[in-house]
Amino acid sequence: MRVNEMVQIHRGRLGATIIYEEFITGTIVKVNKKSIRVHMTHVKCTENGKVTHEQDMNETATFTFWKTIENKQFGKNAGKTVSIYKHNLYGTIEIPH
Repeated sequence: MRVNEMVQIHRGRLGATIIYEEFITGTIVKVNKKSIRVHMTHVKCTENGKVTHEQDMNETATFTFWKTIENKQFGKNAGKTVSIYKHNLYGTIEIPH
């Protein structure tokens, strides 16, 4: 994890039959021992896998360290050990080791 590294922030909700997710693209601007500061530039909203809304944004937020896990799920970090950082409004970031 380094300054100027691109990250993807994820937040999702599950309704009765609808999966709503937000994917935010950002850049790490500061790294501390227990938190990272991210400048977010783009957000893409999906509903059941289809893009419903996409826009640029210009916001910065601090994500605090939550926990380290071995990710056994699907996706680009499957099978890797990752540190998870979270923010109550924007969601979570997985940083692989």
